[in-house]
Amino acid sequence: MSKLLPTLFLMTVFLIAWLVLYAHQRNERKKRELPLREDFLASQGKSVPACHACGKDELKDDGLASGNDEQRIVSCVSCNTLLYRYERAPEPEPAS
Repeated sequence: MSKLLPTLFLMTVFLIAWLVLYAHQRNERKKRELPLREDFLASQGKSVPACHACGKDELKDDGLASGNDEQRIVSCVSCNTLLYRYERAPEPEPAS
């Protein structure tokens, strides 16, 4: 039994790591499959975006890959529901 414990421990560690990575990949896939802003507004029938889960209009946007990414993901501040994505225009380089 004592020889089996390290093997069981390693299998448990790998299983937990796999589950965490799977959940992360599934969340990233959901972000990439979000509708564009125009499509989201058309489906909601509104001119101003608001959360379809809780109805609040306080939204936040994050970068898809990093904080400075042009691909932006918009979600609700209150309930954290993913809403839509859009592409921000790149910032101009400062002239030197």
